[in-house]
Amino acid sequence: MGILDNRVAIVTGGASGIGAATLRRFAAEGARVVGADVNDEGGERVAAEIRAQGGVARFHHADVTQLADLQQTVAFAIEQFGGLDIMHNNAAASGGGYVADIDPAVWQQSLAIMLSGVFHGIKAAIPAMLERGGGSIINTASVEGLFGEVMSAPYCTAKAGVINLTRTAAMEYGRRNIRVNCICPGVVDTPMFELVLAVSPNTREHIAAQHALGRVLRPEEIANVALFLASEQSSAITGAAIVADGGLTAGLHIAGFPPF
Repeated sequence: MGILDNRVAIVTGGASGIGAATLRRFAAEGARVVGADVNDEGGERVAAEIRAQGGVARFHHADVTQLADLQQTVAFAIEQFGGLDIMHNNAAASGGGYVADIDPAVWQQSLAIMLSGVFHGIKAAIPAMLERGGGSIINTASVEGLFGEVMSAPYCTAKAGVINLTRTAAMEYGRRNIRVNCICPGVVDTPMFELVLAVSPNTREHIAAQHALGRVLRPEEIANVALFLASEQSSAITGAAIVADGGLTAGLHIAGFPPF
């Protein structure tokens, strides 16, 4: 018996990274899962891998900047599996630069994916969850939604917005048995991190050393947090921003003393 038996879950950004890991984790615990992404090849591959391991998985193309796409994804989950219990809004993509140099089109696109995309996912999921008698919505935020970062204004701004959108939705729908939480990861070893490394003056080793654990995180570790929030084991938790950052934000690293 899995802790998500008979549950139906959608994960956006499901073709790689945290999204793919979460789909695998949910399916391993008995959920019937739908991965949503603009990357059809990657999304179909992840679904096929889950099925090969005995899980139940489908893929549905979705651009999270389009509300209709996510409404169609929810309708697909209902058609395939009979309802929706879990929505993980996880898709991400962002440009950057110093604030005065950011192209407004890059700014708008970043927020459309990472902030409006979460709003679209919540809006699409809630009616189906109300029909089901409740559910769990999980949003991927970031520790950069809690702190600033040079050349990351679109990302930081979007993720800060996700945190307060999460809190507001949790307040509005808690009495209807819909819990809404977000995860604030630190640095996770995903394709997006590889893009950051390609332009960062810091090495992978230097970034890893900023974490109390002395390493960057694995997507599977964030998927474990998502599993907890999706399950009844977190039934008392809503409106929370769960920091899962390997101790990245535990200290300021000013004094320079080495860890024990």
